[in-house]
Amino acid sequence: MKIYYTLVVTLLLAVSAVNAQQPMKFGHINSTEILQAMPELKSVETQMEAEFNEKEAQFTTMQEDLQAKQQAYQQEAAGLSATDRAAREQELMEMNQKVQNYYMLSQQQIQAKQNELQAPIIQKLKAAIQEVGDEEGFLYIFEMTSRVPVFASDKSIDVAPLVKAKLGIQ
Repeated sequence: MKIYYTLVVTLLLAVSAVNAQQPMKFGHINSTEILQAMPELKSVETQMEAEFNEKEAQFTTMQEDLQAKQQAYQQEAAGLSATDRAAREQELMEMNQKVQNYYMLSQQQIQAKQNELQAPIIQKLKAAIQEVGDEEGFLYIFEMTSRVPVFASDKSIDVAPLVKAKLGIQ
């Protein structure tokens, strides 16, 4: 039994000695701020603006066509037979549905395009954070915008300058 206690104490002292030699390093970062500073993001924003403007122009044209047909129908409705009126109303409902579908599909396409264009930039940022973490010996680097850490002491190191240097931005 005495040997067991001696062994446990020896192991605890050995673990303490190892931990004393390697202080635990924690860091934090606001990756959104760094992402906004990356020049590649400006290019994505320009491309996305062009994509949005193209979709918006098409949507506006479709809406104007729908409104013109609705106004024409309202002016002619009194003189149409019940069958013709029903056919025109059906046509207007289908056209309205097409406009709504185009809008929803456009939003999905824009979001997919943005994700596609941003993916390599985000991957580059993650790689830089990983490299800084490995090179500087951090155990954890916390994302500050997610509000996950409930405490950030003065000993926590903001690794943003290191990541920015790794990415070549100031």
